[in-house]
Amino acid sequence: MEQGMLAEQLEQDYQLKNLLLAYPNDWFIDKETLEKTKLSLPNLLKFYKSEGTQNPDPTLVQSIIEETVKDVYKVPLFSQTFCNLLIDEMKNLESFYGFTPNPDEDKLRQIPEIVLQECCLPIYNSLLEIVFSVVNPILLSIWNRHVTGGGIQIANYNLKDKKQGAWHHDASADISIVVPLNTGEYEGGGTEFLNRGIVDPIPTGNALIFPSFTHMHRGLPVKSGNRYLLVFWLTCDEEKSKI
Repeated sequence: MEQGMLAEQLEQDYQLKNLLLAYPNDWFIDKETLEKTKLSLPNLLKFYKSEGTQNPDPTLVQSIIEETVKDVYKVPLFSQTFCNLLIDEMKNLESFYGFTPNPDEDKLRQIPEIVLQECCLPIYNSLLEIVFSVVNPILLSIWNRHVTGGGIQIANYNLKDKKQGAWHHDASADISIVVPLNTGEYEGGGTEFLNRGIVDPIPTGNALIFPSFTHMHRGLPVKSGNRYLLVFWLTCDEEKSKI
């Protein structure tokens, strides 16, 4: 009986921690990025209403998109408050599920992860709404492409379980986004892109954006601590993408 009550209490605690993250809100997003994304929508819609007969106009959000190495982009995305809350939620998820490698990947490319669409559907759905409302205007401003779905996971690089990644493509996605959740709390890290260059650790909440199947890359070694990443493997369904 006592064990049953304890399990019920743990579940209640988990739901309480999950509540704020389950509802997408403006405070999730970097303030400048949110403002410039909203102001970019008229120009983006104008281009698509022209059915490609006119050249796209520049968008305000382009002013905060930085090309770190060739065709790899960085943009402030999530707020520090959001990242802190997600880290706290992640620790709760870890106590329930743990970080586990993807069994569909070979051992050299397996990274301990918590897959949100499997372990925490409310947060997954909430983040997918952010993808549609905030990330898609950014992607449209870079490549004039937008996504319609995909997977989201939290990955953990550390000395014990996985200190670095092997070269790989994110073959199941069209566009990849990697967001560090705790830059400065570990040593080492960063991402190397084959024949393109190295991107040193970027600030917490910033998004590293790149095409998934053309950009071979690897996570660089962590020297100490835990490196937590929010990873989006996003896809574009051609039928759903018609505007």
